[in-house]
Amino acid sequence: MSRENAVTIVLLAGGRATRLPGKLTRTIGDEPMIVRVYRKLTGAGRPCVVSVREPLPAAIAERISAPMVQDAYGDAGPLGGLASAAAQVRTPLLFAAAGDLPNVDALIVDALEERYRQETQRSGVAPDVILPRHPNGDVEPLAALYDTTALRASAVRSLAIGQKKVTQALEGLRVIHYDIAAAEAIKFINVNTLQDLAGIETG
Repeated sequence: MSRENAVTIVLLAGGRATRLPGKLTRTIGDEPMIVRVYRKLTGAGRPCVVSVREPLPAAIAERISAPMVQDAYGDAGPLGGLASAAAQVRTPLLFAAAGDLPNVDALIVDALEERYRQETQRSGVAPDVILPRHPNGDVEPLAALYDTTALRASAVRSLAIGQKKVTQALEGLRVIHYDIAAAEAIKFINVNTLQDLAGIETG
């Protein structure tokens, strides 16, 4: 399968952002953060769907050429957004991307997709998840590559029994880790405060 039609970007833009209200629409340089993340992830031509709780401001939505999918699960957090968006994805894989990761880009998706191919060839069994992992063991489920069907089924099951954490939905799935190199760590920095936002370089 080709890179262009194997993976859809699922951009999560429905968080409440209680620590920094409206953070996804705050600007880095002259670009709203959510627009920057969309641009950096779709530059290689991958399709994208955006998971939202409510419509994005018109001035921002017009800069994102992707379908908006309403979160059907209300207050279920990112897992509800993923379950809702996965139902609209038509590629076998999806890359879940938190909207507050302003440095994540298509090269990370390339690397995870390559890890997926390598593992499938090595073991003869396709993974359900390629999960980035930091040297200290912390993982990045909102910057990870998923089998679309497996994720949707597991997310729906987890939500049905009141489990709302993305990591809970990974239980029972075939998870392969992608160890984050030191040079890549900056791409997984998320924004929660004005200080975080000020530290992000434009580009």
